[in-house]
Amino acid sequence: MSASTRADFAEEGPSVEGAHLPELVRTYLARSLPPPGGADPAIVRVEQTGEMSKKPGARAMPFRATEDFVVDRVAFSWRARFPILGPLALTVVDEFANGDGQLRVSLLGVRLQTEKGPEAAVGEAMRYLAELPWAPQAIVANRELEWQAIDNEIVEVACRVGATRVAVRWHFNEDGDVVAVTGMRPFLVGKSFVPRQWGGEFGEYATFNRVRVPISGQVWWDLPEGRFVYWRGNLTGLELIGNQE
Repeated sequence: MSASTRADFAEEGPSVEGAHLPELVRTYLARSLPPPGGADPAIVRVEQTGEMSKKPGARAMPFRATEDFVVDRVAFSWRARFPILGPLALTVVDEFANGDGQLRVSLLGVRLQTEKGPEAAVGEAMRYLAELPWAPQAIVANRELEWQAIDNEIVEVACRVGATRVAVRWHFNEDGDVVAVTGMRPFLVGKSFVPRQWGGEFGEYATFNRVRVPISGQVWWDLPEGRFVYWRGNLTGLELIGNQE
């Protein structure tokens, strides 16, 4: 997205480059992005702290994480450290790029768990779509995204993973902020994946490096036994890296 595009968002109506976006999203961008000036980043990097539970009833484990969002295509990498005892920690990498996604869990460099395959790729692409409020530059610059207004409070954003269309719905409040995301995501049961309602909520907003983003959130699954909130976190920093050519 060029500087002139951002100027058009701040004025009346969208630019030609942003004309494909629903009005709710254009209004949201006008509040989220800085005034024109300078090139757009290639990557938006956020720092997080929080806690995560592996399964319902399990103890929540604290983490610190760094997440990179690629601005011009559907790709991200989440790298987290979960302390166990002293310097001992689990490392988790959750990522999607070039149509493939996977989750890797390691301890002392030894791989303990790997999740990959078509269903994992769909799930990771959904994560990118759901977390775009943390990388608003990608909302316009990423032309792999498909946008559709559902009503005056909901917008759907989608992309392709191979031949599969993957979609997440954004829910806006009366102030025009994204406050929730929902979608049907593959959930691992035993050795098979089944579709389950998945989503999350965003909390208050703040500004980092002139970019307005939500700074708290939680993520959940709706399981047969009830809602399972497995991730809670806070944004502690945001960095714009590189320039699009």
